Amino acid sequence: MFQKTRAFRTFFWMALLLIGLFVFFPLLWMVNTALKPSAETFSSYFFTGPLTLENIWHIVTDEKIMTYLKNSLIVSFGSSFLATAVCSFAGYSFAKFRYRGRKFVMGMFMMSQAFPQAILLLSIYALMNRTGLLGSYWALLISYVVFTLPVGTWTLKSYFDQIPDALIESAKIDGAGHWRIMTRIVFPMAVPGMISIAIYGFVWSWNDLLYSMTLVTDTARRTLASGLVMTFLGEASTNWGYMMAASIVSAIPVTIIFVFLQRYFIQGLTAGAVKG
Repeated sequence: MFQKTRAFRTFFWMALLLIGLFVFFPLLWMVNTALKPSAETFSSYFFTGPLTLENIWHIVTDEKIMTYLKNSLIVSFGSSFLATAVCSFAGYSFAKFRYRGRKFVMGMFMMSQAFPQAILLLSIYALMNRTGLLGSYWALLISYVVFTLPVGTWTLKSYFDQIPDALIESAKIDGAGHWRIMTRIVFPMAVPGMISIAIYGFVWSWNDLLYSMTLVTDTARRTLASGLVMTFLGEASTNWGYMMAASIVSAIPVTIIFVFLQRYFIQGLTAGAVKG
């Protein structure tokens, strides 16, 4: 049995402190910059000088930024819901049905993860342009669902694999159809996994910059990430105070969702990782 000496405990806590500083210092720097007056943005003091809520107040009262925030909420919640629904049906299909080409399709789902997002953007851009969806919310919604689909489908498949086939056969004997079996019996048993996929899809779409800047160019439809870049980052100057304040505001929805649903998220990912 390894004995935890005083030297070991000292090393452990110092290492933990350094890791914590490495992780949280950028967040503290962001908050510090957001609370500084505009004239003091590049001052070296750290929560010791004059602080103000001017930058944050400017962000929450800026109509254009609030439009970006609304667009991000629409796209993120929409893609999260669609991805969860599609992954649920696809995972149930792979787990409980046997048909020709099933394993090939499952393999193609995972192979899609091997391609860089920037490469896939070329084909997605051409597809959206040809279908007339380029510049609309649907271009982003479909793209985000596509990227959530492989992970989400395999995670939920591992849940559905654990549901006894005898339970489904009993429901069929009682006269239940496939739709009722899925919605009344199978899906309720996989709620933690479905919530974890919903959170994963929401965070993925909320943080995306590359696709939101490429597929949507209309200012009125830009999401928060691309809108902030186009508003506060420029060749000549960058307003770091406003940028950091906007970053704090943009982190609030994700933080709230994760705080209230973290139990389901962790349960869903751990169960999905070991089952099957």
